[in-house]
Amino acid sequence: MSVPARKIEGAPASAPRAPSTHRRPAPPARTPATRPRTSSPPRQRRRARHGLHPTFMVFASAVIVVLVVGVVAVNALFAQTAFAVHSMQTQLSELSEQHDVLATEEARLSSPGRIAEWAQRYRMVLPDNVVILRVPHFGRLSSVRR
Repeated sequence: MSVPARKIEGAPASAPRAPSTHRRPAPPARTPATRPRTSSPPRQRRRARHGLHPTFMVFASAVIVVLVVGVVAVNALFAQTAFAVHSMQTQLSELSEQHDVLATEEARLSSPGRIAEWAQRYRMVLPDNVVILRVPHFGRLSSVRR
């Protein structure tokens, strides 16, 4: 607990006060402190700009031009690729048809009936005595002596 306050000697005793109904007066209003004067003249405030800065306009225009050129270049590359793919597909179909024609021609030319007909036309005859030679198989070529 705290120690009670001491009474000052020679001070008049105060009578108990009755609660008052009016308020205390407000403290005096504070006045704002004045700024100290500077030796240099005050700066003029810059006006707010009401338009776009020319540097920003140049930068934004450059970015837009680069983007437009980029989009056009990409579209040109896509178109060029599409033409190349179409050309390759056309070439593939032509080569496939040519392969079919050549395969048919090869089958016709190598048929046994045609070869026999050609041989008769040039007075070739079948041999009377057919001899089949069998060559022994060596496992490796390096083992063959010369």
